[in-house]
Amino acid sequence: MTPLPDDFATHFELVADLAPHRLAVVQGDRALTWSGFDDAASRLAGWLAEHGIGDGDRVAMLARNSPGYLVALLAIWKLRATMVNVNYRYRADEARYVLADADARAVVADEDLLDVAGAAAPPGALVLTVSDEPDGPPLPRTQRGGDREWLLYTGGTTGNPKAVVGSHRERCRTAQTGTLRSLGLDRADGVDALRAALAVDPRGPEGIVWLPAPPLMHGTGLYSALGSLAGGAPVALLPGRGTSGDDLADTVAAHGVTDLTIVGDAFALRLLDALDADAAAGRPSRIASLRRIRSIGAVWSPAVKRRLLAHADLALHDSIAASEGGLYAVSVVTRDTPDDRLGGFELAASARLLDDDDRDVVPGSGVVGLLAAPVVENAGYAGDPEKTAGAFRDLDGVRLSIPGDMARLGADGRLELLGRGSSVINTGGEKVYADEVEIVLREHPAVRDVVVVGVPDPVFGSVVGAVVALEQGRNADPDTLRDFVSARLASYKKPRRLLLAPEVERLASGKADLRWARDQLTS
Repeated sequence: MTPLPDDFATHFELVADLAPHRLAVVQGDRALTWSGFDDAASRLAGWLAEHGIGDGDRVAMLARNSPGYLVALLAIWKLRATMVNVNYRYRADEARYVLADADARAVVADEDLLDVAGAAAPPGALVLTVSDEPDGPPLPRTQRGGDREWLLYTGGTTGNPKAVVGSHRERCRTAQTGTLRSLGLDRADGVDALRAALAVDPRGPEGIVWLPAPPLMHGTGLYSALGSLAGGAPVALLPGRGTSGDDLADTVAAHGVTDLTIVGDAFALRLLDALDADAAAGRPSRIASLRRIRSIGAVWSPAVKRRLLAHADLALHDSIAASEGGLYAVSVVTRDTPDDRLGGFELAASARLLDDDDRDVVPGSGVVGLLAAPVVENAGYAGDPEKTAGAFRDLDGVRLSIPGDMARLGADGRLELLGRGSSVINTGGEKVYADEVEIVLREHPAVRDVVVVGVPDPVFGSVVGAVVALEQGRNADPDTLRDFVSARLASYKKPRRLLLAPEVERLASGKADLRWARDQLTS
């Protein structure tokens, strides 16, 4: 048995050799086979090498989702260099912070972002345009391994972005394992398992075509794409800057997408708008090929899940994870799931819920604990031992990521998620968990979207604040919504400040923009 490579570049070269004419990535009418994907990446890698980029260098990506983005990733890894993800919404000053912090030697940017890249790049750094058709001779193949760094910059919703350090080898192995397992195969069977995966027709009843809807610049989108490619399954991308519900539905229909990755209600509600319109007009479903929707990183409310299940017989996979690494909690629901189980989670395999003394929380005790999950030995924040000590811990010989997500564990093993510690609102001596209030507000039939934050108050220190967007054609005034919360939670948890807005502003990742929400509630 020949084992699988433990680095992405060598693994993807293997896929290209085994299935050169198989589809690798498609966006609209632009498609790359595995042969074309590998060749384009080799040519870009050759160009970068000619200009001095090589082993251990850091190359930044300032670009939207496209085949060229994935080509650039593969080119970077062919050189044994490290990719640095940069938010394409950043202005020059914001991008400059990340590029300087990473000491980037080159920046690969969309053409319309070259001005930002040029202004933000460190002195002497290369700046080049994303392309899936680079010129020049290809870089010769070479021996590699997974023994090099992996960097992922966090979104920076509560401060400057932080670089999470991980292991390229472990990321590659995780990606290989996931998609092979979805096909009933085992990574331990090595190249034989990959051959079996490549024998599966992506458009067949057991095949996989994966659409990562979130940006590739964030972990959720990136890891979905890499997982698909690692199993030889095609990746479909939304067109251009498209993020509407119609873009989602049309892409699923056009490419026979079976697996869709989203970020909670922010994406699900857009898709529902399109599906509801189709149903009302008597049009055929555009998601007939879809079998699974996966969400990571944001609230996916039970009511929205139930509405999706009314449109298609799906498995809805909801996960709690973090840029710091690790999978903490999971949920899988289908049409057969009772309504009272739509919103629950269970601890993921190997995950733990720890009390203040680093002991496992006893089920049914009512103790609020912190979610923890195993990560690689070197995991931490680059160049920041203090923050690393606050989010990573070694217990019983295992390195754990503990980013601050709080939960209670019921006697039945079900988790009640309470949000991250930074989202706890201390109001008049009482603790309020923002997620707890959000979940209740989302249950109101007039509420489409909501974000809950703490707002400074001279009397209570902080009070609960909420920005609420209503469903089109539905009405509810602030007092009605406060009463709705008070009927379900203690009175001190109701939003003392509640603002109705046309929509809730969200980051490109789909997560709520907490700074924007606080500004709205304090202006």
